Amino acid sequence: MIPDYGPTYDSEALFSPMESVSSTEGVPELPPAVIFGVQDILHEAAQDIGTPIDPVTQRPFEYQALSDSVGFVPVQQIGVGAPVAAIATEKVIAAGAECVVMLGGSAALQPDFSPDAALLPTRAVRDEGASYHYLPPDETLCPTPELLNGLGETFSEHGVETHRGPTWTTSALFRETIPQLEHYRREGFVSLGMETSAIWAVCRYRGVDTATVHGIDGYGLPGEQVPTEALTRRLPALLDPTVEALEAHVERG
Repeated sequence: MIPDYGPTYDSEALFSPMESVSSTEGVPELPPAVIFGVQDILHEAAQDIGTPIDPVTQRPFEYQALSDSVGFVPVQQIGVGAPVAAIATEKVIAAGAECVVMLGGSAALQPDFSPDAALLPTRAVRDEGASYHYLPPDETLCPTPELLNGLGETFSEHGVETHRGPTWTTSALFRETIPQLEHYRREGFVSLGMETSAIWAVCRYRGVDTATVHGIDGYGLPGEQVPTEALTRRLPALLDPTVEALEAHVERG
């Protein structure tokens, strides 16, 4: 059972995210909305349109100001998976973020999805450990409805095909078994990744808006084509609509 000793949800922590981000040169000033990118190709696209500013963590990773209200953090520079994503989420919230959106590649769990589509998860299965230190096991994790709808509308305006449905978050990369994949496919899940439920749990706990945008970097069963070229092309193309949707979300308040 996670956590091993509980309940702990209302207990005081040993140290805070604010202490972490302010331990060197003070708290950096982040805009209201932050995009987490998890692929180098997205980082390169953000560098083309953004302005680097000071790191947001003691372990340096870049932060790009994409507009007055939206920033970009290349989380893959410090690692992948739920624990890293949870720590990064805590730190950007402590530094001022009021909305955190993950944008990155995932395995699609439905074979008929176009490799150019954007997947918008509506619920996350919590098959990792970090989220259970923030919310009880019976809590259902969902994105912020207004933010999810705004992303969907903006993608449609840009001619991007979208699909909505649950996502499976797991930390066990080499234990994503075929029976599990077949089960989640039958249940209508759209994607598989390693970070979403942890990010959403931290955001729920801290009272911050959140959502996930998944590009397709493969399909979830052996023998199905992995469209590497499509991911390289599509992920950067999803960045501008995501920024536009976040700007509108911040303006709506």
